[in-house]
Amino acid sequence: MNECKFFCDQLSDYIDGQIDEDECRYLEEHLKHCPPCSSLLASLKITVQLCERALPADIPDDVRVALKDFLRNHCKQCV
Repeated sequence: MNECKFFCDQLSDYIDGQIDEDECRYLEEHLKHCPPCSSLLASLKITVQLCERALPADIPDDVRVALKDFLRNHCKQCV
């Protein structure tokens, strides 16, 4: 369960490609053995893609930060 919490804490940065190689490998190894986290990642990737298509490219920084914070907090509540 600690691995799932760590995964959720890093999920947004993982999707954005903002984690180092060691953490990336660790998370990818976790994903191979954890269907709930794999499903969460797939769902979030789809959500990000839909938002990118639906939202204008010029999202104000404060809105972008608020959205990231919301998603991080929501993810933490799921684990």
